[in-house]
Amino acid sequence: MENISAALLERCRTQFATDTSAAAATRAVTQAGPLLAGMDPQAVRALPYAFSVDLGEDGVTDQGQSLRCWAFASLNPVRQHIARTLNLQERNFELSQNYIYFYDQLEKSGRFLSKIIARIEEPLDSLDMLHLLRQPVADSGQWYIFAELAQKYGVVPKYVMPDTQCSPDTRYVTRILGDKLRLCAKQLRDSYAAHGSRGQLETLRERQLEGVFGILCRFLGLPPSVFTFEYRDRSGAFHRAENITPQAFFREYGGCNPDDYMMLIHHPSAKRPFMQTYYLEDYTDKAPVRPCPAILLNADLPLFKQAVINQLCAGEQVVMGCDVAKQSHKPTGYMDAQLYPFEELFGTEINMSKADRILYKGTCGTHIMSFSGVNLRPDGRPDRWKVQNSYGPGMGIGGHYVMADSWFDEYVLSAVVRKALVPAPLREAYDKDPLPMRMSEWY
Repeated sequence: MENISAALLERCRTQFATDTSAAAATRAVTQAGPLLAGMDPQAVRALPYAFSVDLGEDGVTDQGQSLRCWAFASLNPVRQHIARTLNLQERNFELSQNYIYFYDQLEKSGRFLSKIIARIEEPLDSLDMLHLLRQPVADSGQWYIFAELAQKYGVVPKYVMPDTQCSPDTRYVTRILGDKLRLCAKQLRDSYAAHGSRGQLETLRERQLEGVFGILCRFLGLPPSVFTFEYRDRSGAFHRAENITPQAFFREYGGCNPDDYMMLIHHPSAKRPFMQTYYLEDYTDKAPVRPCPAILLNADLPLFKQAVINQLCAGEQVVMGCDVAKQSHKPTGYMDAQLYPFEELFGTEINMSKADRILYKGTCGTHIMSFSGVNLRPDGRPDRWKVQNSYGPGMGIGGHYVMADSWFDEYVLSAVVRKALVPAPLREAYDKDPLPMRMSEWY
């Protein structure tokens, strides 16, 4: 207990006692908390909920208590395209997030067991093994995971595979799967220790995945292999597509070929220059073969924003990742880089630049949503953005945030944009050979 000396403690007390604003700030924070006590009303007044480009989407979704925001946001442009092209009478058409979640958990379980086999000779207390065993599977993800799942397994309407009790509250799914996968890891290692051969490990891995599949079916239901898609258009005409597979449904109606998109990141760092592509080596294991949705292009803000604006003006939502909890107020839906002037409230230096916050882990990707509008000034520059969240219509403004452009600068980290709509320099840079990057460096 030598870190805090008596002399230092006395200086702290004296400084606080002589700070003329400290008592008022203490009363405000202790009674109202830092958000309501610190919120700047001037920032709020500059964020009207009106946008010169507004896609006017229907049906805000709700991910519940899960971490599946990536699936909800990634499905938004797909369901938007289906609703528009088929002129659906249904106003709040949704695709099954539960279906995507099922195969996400199955694929992650398979990936976990493959990593265990690849490290079969490593001691259990190695850093890699400890990291794997602490969290064998999770429900968090990114757009590129959705892209690979949709290409392989397709998508289905929500009524075909609706939510179960455990879909919006995934704690027990993660817990039971984690226990199963740790047992599988032990069985794989025991088999290798007994026989000294890798030959049987893949057979054992597949047998274990049969058990994982059964667990997921009990939690989430059995995914359909074929289904009948029935709907009415807005003229009242009835349509039916019988015995369609999820893969064919995605190809024929989804309007979203993942190969047509690129993932932009804004990662201001001397180590990671702009206009260079990267791949996440702890996701792809080796340099990916194109086309690959997990290739990231680091772009500076002007080109990054222009790509997003181009896609919104073309009538398509944009999936984006950000550090959502910073300088935002979920109940009212406001986002502004100076929504809470915390340095003034707490009487000490707190703020860092975006580059330094990323470097020192003060900013990272915590949530994925979708842009569904932007307000452009007469000179074409944006001053605020409409953001569709996935916590139901009771959150924020009808389920949306209104984001100041200053918040975009500081806390938006990624966006998924159609290649044909991005500025030419980004298309050219995207063709560069990607360099490796660790997930922990980016988010």
